[in-house]
Amino acid sequence: MNWISQQQQDRDHRGLRHVCSACGHEESPKNPLVVTADGWRVHRSHTTDPTDGFYGKTQKGDIR
Repeated sequence: MNWISQQQQDRDHRGLRHVCSACGHEESPKNPLVVTADGWRVHRSHTTDPTDGFYGKTQKGDIR
């Protein structure tokens, strides 16, 4: 089951749903936000870069 962390829900309610929790930049068509295994919204590039702490940590189903 996919889920969003309480901290991310709080960010969403403050108007930061389209802002990456990792770097603070907005999502873009070329680098959309995905949800991590811990329930945070981060750029897809963070999860595909082997040198990044979010590497490979997306939820199954890749919800936004």
